[in-house]
Amino acid sequence: MPEIGQIVVEHLPDVAVVALCGEHDVSTVPAFQAELDAVSANNANVVVDLSEATFVDSSVVGALFHAATPSGRVVALAAAPGTLPRRLVDMVDLAATVPVFDSRAAAIADARPSAPSS
Repeated sequence: MPEIGQIVVEHLPDVAVVALCGEHDVSTVPAFQAELDAVSANNANVVVDLSEATFVDSSVVGALFHAATPSGRVVALAAAPGTLPRRLVDMVDLAATVPVFDSRAAAIADARPSAPSS
């Protein structure tokens, strides 16, 4: 039986993390988009974390492309090298749209607003 996909949202200072865990396909995209919309409404920069995702299909990648456009709020993506989700992200060159990082910590660090210089 396939591993049921879960979406976990974490609100950090200046950043919201939307993590996909398990398998995600067209059946989970509406919930994924709803979570992205909800965290975007709070004006936080959004990191999508695929570190715990075991499978994502093209519908999830399409939702990521849409969320990473200039009108979207996704500013960074975490996907561990060598995983199925990372191979798909690399195959479609999602990094041309949004920065892709090997770890959640690196993506969060990049997504945080820079402190104003004095």
